[in-house]
Amino acid sequence: MEIIFLGSGAGELWPSVFCNCGACKTAIAERGKHVRIGSCLLVERKYLFDIPPNVNLAAIQRGISLAEVTHLFVTHSHQDHLDPCVLAATGRVDGPPLHLYCNRRVAELLPVYQQFNRFFDPERLNLHINVLEPFDTVGCEEDEFVLTALAADHDTTGGEEPLIYIFEHGGKTILYACDTGWFPDRTWQEIEKRQYDVVVLDCTCHELQECRHGHLSTAPFLEIRQRFEKEGLLKSGSRFIAQHISHGHQGDDLSHEQLVARFAQHGVEVAHDGMVLNT
Repeated sequence: MEIIFLGSGAGELWPSVFCNCGACKTAIAERGKHVRIGSCLLVERKYLFDIPPNVNLAAIQRGISLAEVTHLFVTHSHQDHLDPCVLAATGRVDGPPLHLYCNRRVAELLPVYQQFNRFFDPERLNLHINVLEPFDTVGCEEDEFVLTALAADHDTTGGEEPLIYIFEHGGKTILYACDTGWFPDRTWQEIEKRQYDVVVLDCTCHELQECRHGHLSTAPFLEIRQRFEKEGLLKSGSRFIAQHISHGHQGDDLSHEQLVARFAQHGVEVAHDGMVLNT
């Protein structure tokens, strides 16, 4: 299974627009793994997890077309995970349907967005919206995948129920868990029913500040990593990835290389834009 991290950052982006801190200056000067757009995962060139700003440009820069994407899994409505402008700028009348899986809040907000952008037309996009509640499981016989939506510990403004996902396809199992803090009890119960080839887990706050709710910092992230190992939830050769990396606009953020060194001793990899896994 091919997994491409088209984006690995958080809502602040890195470098951030109009930010003149040392971390952003370094990212602009050196580029490479210092540059992060919003978190986004492309699996087997067909399944896209979240659709942040600039995702199409990120794909093009790596010689990747998103025209083959048939299923889009959106975790929640925050702009770094769902940019309606990306959807508004596309069209797919002659292509296959694009099946969007999302929570109820996202489905409610998309029609509202049409009032502000005359280019956003779900019919032109051939967009089919599938609303999921936490702990719903859906399958697609044609593409042979099973998707389970779980409750995240994240912002519930407007009554939103943010989601994380378990994705099963071709004998492989992925947990995609951005944005979330410590998992709710029922989410843990569902997670513990499976073993995983790849775990992609929020580490927004890393060394910036202690963070256990809404997002994760290093300490609770590693607690979750240890629990997965203790409970036997990781398959042999599994990959455990820190994702959704933010910066604090103070200029003293750890570089990508420093984060890699910080996590390597715990069997954790740090995502970067353009990172490719083959499992």
